[in-house]
Amino acid sequence: MRSPVAAVLSDPGYRRLFVSGLFVNVARWVDLVTLGWLALQLTGSPFLVGLAAFARTAPLMVVGPFTGIVADRVSRARMLVVAQAVAAATALLLALVFGSGLGGYGVLVACEVVLGLTWTLDFPARRTSLYSLLGAARVAQAVSLETVSMQVAKIVGPLLAGACLARLGPAASFTLMAAGYAGGLIACLGLGPRLQGPGLARTMSVAESLRAGLATAWGHSTVRAVLLVTIAMNTLFFPYQHMLPVFARDVLAVGPVALGALVAGEGCGSLLGALAIASGRSGLAYRTLFGGSVLVAPALLIALSGSRWLALGVVLLFLMGLAESGFAAMQTTLVLLSVPDRVRGGVMGILSACIGTQPLGTLTIGLLAAGLGTPLTFTLNAVAALVVIVPLAIPLVRGEPQP
Repeated sequence: MRSPVAAVLSDPGYRRLFVSGLFVNVARWVDLVTLGWLALQLTGSPFLVGLAAFARTAPLMVVGPFTGIVADRVSRARMLVVAQAVAAATALLLALVFGSGLGGYGVLVACEVVLGLTWTLDFPARRTSLYSLLGAARVAQAVSLETVSMQVAKIVGPLLAGACLARLGPAASFTLMAAGYAGGLIACLGLGPRLQGPGLARTMSVAESLRAGLATAWGHSTVRAVLLVTIAMNTLFFPYQHMLPVFARDVLAVGPVALGALVAGEGCGSLLGALAIASGRSGLAYRTLFGGSVLVAPALLIALSGSRWLALGVVLLFLMGLAESGFAAMQTTLVLLSVPDRVRGGVMGILSACIGTQPLGTLTIGLLAAGLGTPLTFTLNAVAALVVIVPLAIPLVRGEPQP
């Protein structure tokens, strides 16, 4: 009998989607590290680092529900092609501007807004495509493999970005980012009619589609819990990623190569966790895995806030990555399995908007880090996350049946 991973990868459409996702995710992690480090070098302000991250992710919060509706109405393959083409062109523009010495903070932020808009197209189109290609029986493995590609990228992207920034400068990082998006674009060109949105969705107005998606999401107890936990994780927990350049420079007293090692340590943990989930070896029900992951991750962030050694920081980020992989894979899986086809894209758009609340957290963490220091800010954010998450996650950990 073939392994679950082999069964999923035997689908040629999914293989293209997987390769595309790998290229795109490498480009995004190159962007994340380059954006944080470059914004810090240009301004010296933790708050402005947070503001730049806000520009990158705010479009997802505002536009996400509407692009999710678009994914129910048009070719999802076409949405993916448009997203990667615009992202590649924007990255090339950044490379040219900073390579010529004309780049500044304002140009950086403006281009990051455009990159954020491409993400609003990519997220619902890519995630609903997993269900369209493979169906309910294999969607958990498909999402887990998508998480694997994200975690491979989290290892490769930061290391490449750190090396480029240290030796060649930001223009090289942006060129590398453009190449990643171009690779994602080429892989998407072979995706076909299987990724057309459901026809029923096109008979509803945009307002009706939005109302139907919201009603479905809020009316399902598991989906509601996932959405609320997602907001808490993205506003209170994940913003720490944007402050890692500040933590590396001011607390650990290291440079961009060591920063890449810190982020890659998290990526290694996430990769190991995602591989375990994709192979079916986690041994936990979906809801239990999701709930346990979101309880452990903030506790590890508290431990990281007390670390003053690079090696310990890498280990703690590795463990955080393990927990984050459970959250990332089960977040999408639980939503895809819980909602009907006619509103699946719309609900994924709502999920993307919940993920897009992260800019609120990045602004807040930038302000707090500027006034209180990064370690204390990490601790306060993690405690606040646990206060919100515990009552939502404990019922899931207690063993609700697997979907």
